Amino acid sequence: MSHRKWIDIKKAIRLYRDERLPTTKVSKIIGCSIQTLITRLREKGVEIRSNGNHMEKCDFDTLRYEYEVLGFSISKIARRHDMGSPSVWERLVKGGVQMRDRKEEAIKANTRIPSSEHPTICQRYRINKNESCSDIATDYGVHKTTIADILKANGIIPEHFGARIKSYKGGITPLHTRIRNCEKAQIWKRACMKRDDYTCCISGVRGGKLEVHHLKSFSQIFEEFLYLNSDLDPEKDCDTLFDLAQEYPPFWDISNGITLSTKIHDALHAE
Repeated sequence: MSHRKWIDIKKAIRLYRDERLPTTKVSKIIGCSIQTLITRLREKGVEIRSNGNHMEKCDFDTLRYEYEVLGFSISKIARRHDMGSPSVWERLVKGGVQMRDRKEEAIKANTRIPSSEHPTICQRYRINKNESCSDIATDYGVHKTTIADILKANGIIPEHFGARIKSYKGGITPLHTRIRNCEKAQIWKRACMKRDDYTCCISGVRGGKLEVHHLKSFSQIFEEFLYLNSDLDPEKDCDTLFDLAQEYPPFWDISNGITLSTKIHDALHAE
């Protein structure tokens, strides 16, 4: 018998429907995942707003100022205003803002870290085997590619496996990859694209190279899935967990995916 987490649904409805707070903020106040919140709201007949419907929470001039003048990243702006990164990107693009090139941003970011700091960064990476480029980048306020470039310039090849990668955790990477690339995942992607008429939800351009972006990240869904099945070992019980994943609804909920062009999708994940 499955256990359903209790939440104060009346309060959730008031915050979401009446006060029009975004799901990201309501879920934190209520104390549940975004997916659980959305599921319970739908059960009560509450219409779920699309990802961009709470964009009035922040005016366009503020978004443009933070992006163009302050130089904030899309993800940082989204976090500041409880918006999704795709929503921020869409508003800036439609407002005629010239979006920054990822490579140019990485070059600029390098200048924000004095060369005198480079040996410290390299030494930190060598000593702390559980730290990734992302961890160090967060402390310096730059993108992870900036740290990776500094390491490479000093003869260190950044690792993309093992304990430095947060999704590793002693052998879960193969299961993570297996679920993400399975046949059902491909069916999910095709269903999302068909629903969106094979059109990028941000640029409005139909066709071309398209991908599906998870509104709630695949890694977060994966972590919740492992928590629910914590009695199983991701390495020893990989086959069993894979079979269970095929029947875990959050993995295959098409309302959690939006179609984006490859260029925009890459840019969102680069932030």
